[in-house]
Amino acid sequence: MTRKVSQASRDLWAVLIAGSAGYGNYRHQADICHAYQILRHGGVREDRIITMMYDDIAGHPSNPHPGKLFNRPQGPDVYTGVKIDYSHEDVTAENFLAVLAGNASALNVGRRSSRRVLQTGPDDKVFVYYSDHGAPGIVGMPSGPFLYADQLHAVIATRAREGAFHEMVIYIEACESGSIFEGLLEDGLRIYATTAANAHESSWGTYCPGMNPSPPPEFGTCLGDLYSVAWMENAEHADLTLETLKKQFQLVKQRVSQNFTYAQGSHVLRFGALPIGEEPVAEFMGYGNTGDGTVPLDWPLLGSKGQDADPAGAPWVQLGAVAQRDADLMPLWHAVQTRPEGPARAAAARELEAEVSRRAALDASVTAAVRRLLSPADASGALASLRSMYGSSAQLGPLLAAGLASPTGSPPEALVAAVVGQALPRPAGAAVVDDWDCLRAMVGAWEGACGRLDQYGMRHTRAFANLCNAGLRPAYLASAAAQACASSAAATDVLLGPDAHVAEA
Repeated sequence: MTRKVSQASRDLWAVLIAGSAGYGNYRHQADICHAYQILRHGGVREDRIITMMYDDIAGHPSNPHPGKLFNRPQGPDVYTGVKIDYSHEDVTAENFLAVLAGNASALNVGRRSSRRVLQTGPDDKVFVYYSDHGAPGIVGMPSGPFLYADQLHAVIATRAREGAFHEMVIYIEACESGSIFEGLLEDGLRIYATTAANAHESSWGTYCPGMNPSPPPEFGTCLGDLYSVAWMENAEHADLTLETLKKQFQLVKQRVSQNFTYAQGSHVLRFGALPIGEEPVAEFMGYGNTGDGTVPLDWPLLGSKGQDADPAGAPWVQLGAVAQRDADLMPLWHAVQTRPEGPARAAAARELEAEVSRRAALDASVTAAVRRLLSPADASGALASLRSMYGSSAQLGPLLAAGLASPTGSPPEALVAAVVGQALPRPAGAAVVDDWDCLRAMVGAWEGACGRLDQYGMRHTRAFANLCNAGLRPAYLASAAAQACASSAAATDVLLGPDAHVAEA
């Protein structure tokens, strides 16, 4: 097969962003640094890669190899040589959107920024890669508010319609990352996206302590993320001048699904202009990535619908994995397992127990607030509104009827659990929420009453989206949250969140 050669008149640009901070999130910055090395190996110019990461891991006191980061056991250092354009408090949703928009005047940065933004032309191609935590409709940032799916869509769609680039490819590593594009990304915008998970599930960390292969014993944290490791190790081994984006998607999907068993795996999805998937991966990662011959183009794919090709000879092993939000606990768990008996281990156990208890208190507070809103006597009328929408539902209808007729004034716990933790019925292919301003205001209402939603607490945007879709005003959540959090540990010693100002008065 003859290699396709990229048009010399085109520039390839890339934006790489890690949305987290803290040693427990080691893997996200390692992912981004690894991606940087792949692009540079592929021949992408240094001045065409814009990198955003908090940059607190390489020099972190817990890092056993100062000044270095590793994305897999016994792998190379991926940190050395990485040029970071935005770090620390400059890594925000606002600045990420300004970079994508090519709008340097919209940056809100300090001394830690190069102030570089995309300066693409109509013939240029763009690769965007994000790694961090997500939740329904949002992804995290180490500073400032969350990035909401509609905000990302507004910027990239506007730039596509303006002809600011020829094509854009976006890879997102995050929980519920399918919700960032589902119901939003049109197929006519010359934008192709893949996500680590669908709109309803976790993505997964890997190369964690206790797994096989495991990081060296001095590491107490996960080195990588399953989706990210899958596409980057493919990029290192495959000939990207021949392998198409579609083929890479298929291989990554198979690996991340654990050969379609979904045991410790997720549903990798793709969105947007799918014909872009027929192009060589090298068009977006560089033509210098020609591989080592271990991923032949005719390597068989396991099919989810009856194709049973033998996976023997696969260029990877099936990896252990841990859900993203649990992966954050790995350093605490590792400390309990490895510290010597005595005060040090006892202190580590207390720290782990405190974090688990804090999470449980937050979950209980959200549940208590939703329970209050679903009371038949609550002024919000949430229960009646939900019945008007879902009264005919076989699952929800009886629960809603029972709630309205409750002699105790308390809704059925199964109904509360559904609103808190499940995606209530939506039209096929619809976005997670109809009113994005409502979702922002719901987050603001919660944070104004109870404190910032962190990388664990952001999971509760599922409940907030359900309430928005039921027509509930955020002010009602603010009142219920204030009461639920009044005596809860979730409201203790926590600063108000960055979205608190959005809440309705």
